[in-house]
Amino acid sequence: MENNQNGNNGGGSGFNFRWIIYGALALYLLYNFFGRSSSSGNDYIEETLEEPTQGIVCHLLEQEKDLFKITDEELIDRREDSRIYATYLDGKIDTFTIDEVTISDASNPQRSMMRSVMMGGMIGYMMGRPMSAGVSRGSYANQGAYNKSNAGTSNLRSSARRTTVRKPVSKSKSGFGSSKSSRSYGG
Repeated sequence: MENNQNGNNGGGSGFNFRWIIYGALALYLLYNFFGRSSSSGNDYIEETLEEPTQGIVCHLLEQEKDLFKITDEELIDRREDSRIYATYLDGKIDTFTIDEVTISDASNPQRSMMRSVMMGGMIGYMMGRPMSAGVSRGSYANQGAYNKSNAGTSNLRSSARRTTVRKPVSKSKSGFGSSKSSRSYGG
């Protein structure tokens, strides 16, 4: 009987040792997945987003066919009252809201030409361009319009709502499938 009990104890210790290894491995994996990312401050970056609280009225002028330039931008009190007035070569005037221009309309090339010019202006901040980027001189019809909008940018920024967000840091990947390819094979 004693031999039988010794045999069970020997099997029992091997069994316990195996569970200790499994537990250590599980703790190591949990630490790598959860412990490192929360204890290391380098996995996230903080970014301050600025959202305009004031609105803008923007006047566009078609100077040549499908070539628009900003002739005037003025700040208004309410963001939701923002408007774009586009004057075409034939004298026709259209009025748009920010939402109407932001939604890209692939079937309307004039709308996309307007949108690209407005992104360089102060109205571009309403359409999602970062407020840290200045206005582009190439978007304006003349130096006076550019100067007025450039000066107005500081007023728009000072009244903007600021929100700090944490974004994960993108880490470079290595190995199979980690890069994009422009080639396509198969069928």
